[in-house]
Amino acid sequence: MRRFATLLLPLSLIACASAQRPAPRRPWVARAGGPSLDQLLNVHRSFAPSVSADGQRVAFLSDASGLPQAWASAVGEAPTPETGWQRLVSATERVQWVRMNPDGQYVLTGRDVGGDENTQIFRAASDGSQLVNLTPPGVKTMFGALSADGALVAYVSNERSRADFDVYLRPVRDGEARRVLEATGSREAAAISRDGRRVAVVEERSNFDQDIVLVDAAAGTSRSLTAHPAGTDIRYVSPRFTPDGARLWVVSDNGQEFTGLALIGAEAPVQGPLQYVLREDHDIDAFETSPDGSRIAVVFNIDGYASLRVYDARDPAALRELQRPEVPRGVISTLSFSRDGASLVFDLSRATAPDEVFRLDVARGTVHQVTRSEHAGLREEDLVEPTLERVTSFDGTPVSMLVYRPRGLSADAQAPSVVWVHGGPEAQFTPYFSAVIQYLVGHGYVVAAPNVRGSTGYGKRFAHLDDVARREDSVRDLAAVNQWLRGQPGVSPERIAILGGSYGGYMVLAALTLQPELWAAGCDIMGIANFRTFLERTASYRRALREAEYGALARDGALLDQISPIHRVDRIRAPLFVIHGANDPRVPVQEAEQIVAALRARQHRVEYQRFENEGHGIARRENKVAAYGALVRFFDEVLGR
Repeated sequence: MRRFATLLLPLSLIACASAQRPAPRRPWVARAGGPSLDQLLNVHRSFAPSVSADGQRVAFLSDASGLPQAWASAVGEAPTPETGWQRLVSATERVQWVRMNPDGQYVLTGRDVGGDENTQIFRAASDGSQLVNLTPPGVKTMFGALSADGALVAYVSNERSRADFDVYLRPVRDGEARRVLEATGSREAAAISRDGRRVAVVEERSNFDQDIVLVDAAAGTSRSLTAHPAGTDIRYVSPRFTPDGARLWVVSDNGQEFTGLALIGAEAPVQGPLQYVLREDHDIDAFETSPDGSRIAVVFNIDGYASLRVYDARDPAALRELQRPEVPRGVISTLSFSRDGASLVFDLSRATAPDEVFRLDVARGTVHQVTRSEHAGLREEDLVEPTLERVTSFDGTPVSMLVYRPRGLSADAQAPSVVWVHGGPEAQFTPYFSAVIQYLVGHGYVVAAPNVRGSTGYGKRFAHLDDVARREDSVRDLAAVNQWLRGQPGVSPERIAILGGSYGGYMVLAALTLQPELWAAGCDIMGIANFRTFLERTASYRRALREAEYGALARDGALLDQISPIHRVDRIRAPLFVIHGANDPRVPVQEAEQIVAALRARQHRVEYQRFENEGHGIARRENKVAAYGALVRFFDEVLGR
């Protein structure tokens, strides 16, 4: 696992048959007196930091203006409020990332247009002036890395072929981009060697199957360092060069269930077992080295919560743990070291506190908050911390979930509930700050957010339990969650709704068609209704990666049709709310149009919001207010508020 425009398509409400009328009113838990939705959606967040080489300044993203933009602040002992920040970019589109250049002269940012994900890389002076586009418009560019001296930027782009990503090196200051690797498929330019001659590239066949390729930019050659047999899925991600350039640290699950940190040679392919330097029965979610190679920071994922560790890395093969700093329980997404490894800057999102930027003083082991965003008067005590629960699914597989309960929920209450399904499916629901979840809970709903089979964070085997022909086994996990909720005191068994985005939107539609008797309402946000049309229309560079998970059009057409909810739309009983961005390159908006049209043709109740200036997700605050305000009113009505 982040907002402004006008709602161009009004809500469309279709009359429904008597079978779809709202449930009769039942005893209801009193409103918990939580924050209003408007207040929660107007909370500002600061995230994705990049610290300067000397550790004295940090750039980061904030949605203070209504959608993510790049800002900068001094790093002091006390948090700096928004009034003390400097806005680096004044754009009308979202900024997706920001990086401080090691030379201190420039800052780099990436942004697209209307959510189309054709990201461009921009260079600006350190104060945000003199903005220059470094990459060609109209194509997708993915930032990779900066050289140690800040002179070069490595990235990948589909400029040559929309389905393929080539690797480029470009001077940050002046000069032309040079294509250093031309190949088919998807890849990431992850690191540049200290001498600027070599680029470590991640070759991607799926989200669970990669190799590391080393490109010698000077010689114009490349070689694979981790080739493995076809048909075996092994993750190799986040390569970083050791200071001498002779080896690379990589995050991998080669030979084990969970990802660990390993060393591989930079001269010859891996032979035999990997040399792991860090491993636990937990995945590594984030990993970064200091520019001088003296420190490594690792975030282990423990039931969705981040466990931050810092190591002395001067001996690359024998890391020495320095500390496990005391960090509030939550989710860490981005790590950034100062040049000497003395300062580590990171973002932290918690269920009961919006994202902020923090700094760890590595020598002293102390952590303090760097940014203080405007929180619209929100107090941590107004919000609810989830509890970790587990259910056993149909085949004995344990499924974990985070459950949010309204304060003061009595055993004789009859509260409605919402099952919140994450996207991916190669992802995990974690305890991040969610305005919508906190509003629902404060409004009297129980919210259960499961990590069904196919989720990450629970090992390689678990992540593959929903592959291709086993797709609907994950939907059966949702039935187990539903049944668990029905047995909970204070929960109304007849008023359980389901909500999900992206792949989670597919899960909503699948649950409503495969288990129509279990669900009282649904909300599909940018979900897949028809796997065949989804694969035909999704961005060409994504198709192969998605076919590895869902099945291939040329080979598995019958299966794709079988698991597509659009072919079982007659089974849907529950009223449905649909949200989609018109510019979505991942799940094209036609997926929403299909399901809405099919339900309208049957005179079934469906409400639809289409946002003309959004892509895969709702980024602009005013669109969030429109979409989620209408969604909550919908749930209140159809669940018998």
